[in-house]
Amino acid sequence: MTEHGVHDAHRHDDGAYVLGALAEDEQVAFEQHLRTCADCRERVAEIHEVPALLVDVGAADLDADLDPDHDLGGPPDTLLPGLLRRAGEGRRTRRRVVAGLAALAAACLVALAVALWPSPDPSPGSPAPRALTPVVASPVQADAVLVAKAWGTEINLHCRYGKGVKQGFPYLLVVRDRHGRPENLGTWLLPPGDEISFSAGTALHPSQIAQVDVALTDGTPILRLQN
Repeated sequence: MTEHGVHDAHRHDDGAYVLGALAEDEQVAFEQHLRTCADCRERVAEIHEVPALLVDVGAADLDADLDPDHDLGGPPDTLLPGLLRRAGEGRRTRRRVVAGLAALAAACLVALAVALWPSPDPSPGSPAPRALTPVVASPVQADAVLVAKAWGTEINLHCRYGKGVKQGFPYLLVVRDRHGRPENLGTWLLPPGDEISFSAGTALHPSQIAQVDVALTDGTPILRLQN
């Protein structure tokens, strides 16, 4: 609640803002909100040094606490935001807030290192290609590899014609998210008698992609990969 008894929709955004975890539109909205909200400005000021402290947490700090025979598990997603909120609400001194958050961040990094530590026999190579299935009758054949990246998903498409095709045509790569919203990722020309590799990217994570389509340039899908 604000001092006028009005609910503050941004009250719990301070921790995510300091750690750079807000989406671009959320960050813009929160920065505009900071101009008029003294409480949020105070909470941001209390914890603004946390990202700088995380830089000092190195591999040696993680190695000192890792026990290969004990699986720490991953910290819950709400742990760090929850402690950030309680730190601001309790009005602890700046030094205690920063020290406590740095310790928590180090513990989270240790747990994450255990969860993501490579196994002794990691699986080599990238994800296996997956064949797209026909939506309508078409001479085009294709397979795709969806590779998770820090920025989203890289899609590597390999396509070719069947026998007897004499003329090449342009095609369009389209992805749809879980809500059915389309995103056009570009076009390419597929010549007859040749095989084409086409790569594109989307900000969507692989788990957010519902399907990948090869379509005619008017948007009519001819091949589809259900994800």
